[in-house]
Amino acid sequence: MKALKLFAVLASAFAIASCEPTVPGKTELGPLPTADYTMTYIDSNNVRLESQSTGEPFMYQWNVDGVGTFSGEVAEVFIPKMGVYNIEHNVFNQGGHATATGQVEIFKDADFVCAGSAEYLTDCTARTWKLAPQAGALWVGPLDGSQTWWAIGATAATDRPCAWNDEWTFNSDGEMIYDTKGDIWAETYMGVAADGCQPESVLTGDKAPWGSGTHQFEILPGAGLNGEDQIKVSGLGGFIGLPKAANTGEVSSPVSSITYTILSADDDGTTRTMEIEANCATLLWRFTLYSE
Repeated sequence: MKALKLFAVLASAFAIASCEPTVPGKTELGPLPTADYTMTYIDSNNVRLESQSTGEPFMYQWNVDGVGTFSGEVAEVFIPKMGVYNIEHNVFNQGGHATATGQVEIFKDADFVCAGSAEYLTDCTARTWKLAPQAGALWVGPLDGSQTWWAIGATAATDRPCAWNDEWTFNSDGEMIYDTKGDIWAETYMGVAADGCQPESVLTGDKAPWGSGTHQFEILPGAGLNGEDQIKVSGLGGFIGLPKAANTGEVSSPVSSITYTILSADDDGTTRTMEIEANCATLLWRFTLYSE
């Protein structure tokens, strides 16, 4: 009788085990990455952050308190003000993510020489710029600039009022403040169904950094291909003109920095205008801005 009871218990256990679900082809996520990085000074106000993380990360993110968010295995960060800044480095792999933290100390404010393009852009204090209400204020063409593939028409300001009310304010402390005025010209690469004016709130998830915010900028004197001055905008999502025009090509997600070449500048005593160009690897985008 005892043997019969034991057989019944074993049979029940076997039945339970045989009912456990199985997942054919199931793969393990793998171990977490290990986060680590090095920091070197490029000069008194620029630092190079380079990931030394292991575990085959596929995404790298940097947060520098009070300065901005950056992406990529290497990030070069401009920090204009003296102080101690916390650094958070996040890396992600198939198994999850890991974080390394540290600090960087900046020992002096960045020198601001109010001359040339810096004076023109900031008025030595702060100056606000908008897209110019004229034909060609948005322009795209080949790398040699030999032809126009597309350019906005003369009625741009009324056709896209949500883009022509955007403001970029450049301060002499190295900040660029972008203000959408609550709405944006949204395109399908931002995740919307159709191109058109939309409230800024449509920028969600990884597109959110394209909204209103504060970024950093610096003037690169004579750094252009033909000796022109350049404007480098730093901080995730910072841009001038159109968000998608990055130096790596037309992008569908925010990038950490974009450099623009100043092609021309004119001041008639009342209004300043400026044409800038983004080399997008396979094409050129040009933007005409004005400031009163």
